[in-house]
Amino acid sequence: MKTNLTIAITIVVLLTAWMIFGSIGANQKAAEDAEAQTAAANEKKPLPSVRVRDSIAQPYAAQITLRGKTEASRDSVLKAEIGGQILRIVAPRGAQVEAGAPLIEIDSQNLPEQLAAAKTLLTQRKLEYEAAQKLRTNGYQSETRLAEFAALLADAQNQVAATEIALENTVIRAPFDGIFNERLVEVGEFVAVGDPMAHFLALHPMIVSAEATALEIQKIDHDSPAIAKIGERTVQGRIRYLSRAANEAVRTYTVEFEFDNQDLSFEAGLTADIVTTTESAMAHKVTPAVLFLSADTDGELGLKTVEEGDTVGFYKTEIIGTGDDGFWVSGLPDKVKLITVGQGFVVPGATVEAVEESALQ
Repeated sequence: MKTNLTIAITIVVLLTAWMIFGSIGANQKAAEDAEAQTAAANEKKPLPSVRVRDSIAQPYAAQITLRGKTEASRDSVLKAEIGGQILRIVAPRGAQVEAGAPLIEIDSQNLPEQLAAAKTLLTQRKLEYEAAQKLRTNGYQSETRLAEFAALLADAQNQVAATEIALENTVIRAPFDGIFNERLVEVGEFVAVGDPMAHFLALHPMIVSAEATALEIQKIDHDSPAIAKIGERTVQGRIRYLSRAANEAVRTYTVEFEFDNQDLSFEAGLTADIVTTTESAMAHKVTPAVLFLSADTDGELGLKTVEEGDTVGFYKTEIIGTGDDGFWVSGLPDKVKLITVGQGFVVPGATVEAVEESALQ
């Protein structure tokens, strides 16, 4: 009995010792594993490497090219102001004439005789009125009767003036210095008041008319330096008109450039470009690959840079001009460290290892 008790006590002691020392060993192993994981985590991982170069902003004045065509500075359709038969075409088509020169004559019929009769009547009315004035002064004429003679005189004056205007309107004249571009009637035809008679143009000065987008029109003003390219020739001039309301059909704005054409070497309807220079602004020059590869996840066009602390930055940019080997963009600080290689593999805020391009050459 005593022997059994001794054996039981011994077993309990051994089990207790095994549990105590086993627990200590497990805890020790867990601690060692935790220390190993911490050490692994603390090991410095290699940073992604990107190639960079210093970019400094420069003054840049962008050029805007607007495609258009040459047009007459003044373009008129002359219409009949009196009815009648076309009597004579005075000036040949395409003739250069001065303001007031006769172009087309309409038969005056009996207008000269009507004018002569109206002038004779006017002379009579003047004598009657003068006589009535004298009688009124001497007290032999009433105020009412004098007013009647005054009205008759005014009516005769109006009749002379109206007949003179009608007779003048039988001759269609050049409204300004220009080109008798086209006659719209022939000799012998009858015209009524308001019928088109002739197409008349002023080609000096001349204009180039073009359409600008909403973005372009905001960068152009009347003082913007500008030239026009017509075929192989370049002409100097000025911006004379900027539309302030968009064309409803195409949502563009009309721009007119005026230039000297005194020798009439340019005709209306020629294809032409207006080239205007915008106000100078600070900009960076970049290659297309750098710009397009840096577009952010929202599709905003921009550039990635390396900031202080070797972190990646992103700047939304706007293309303000193009060159032979790249784009001019705005939206960046005056001096940046621009990522040129590897920008597609890093995100804004990430830490990177920046390698200068100059160090690789």
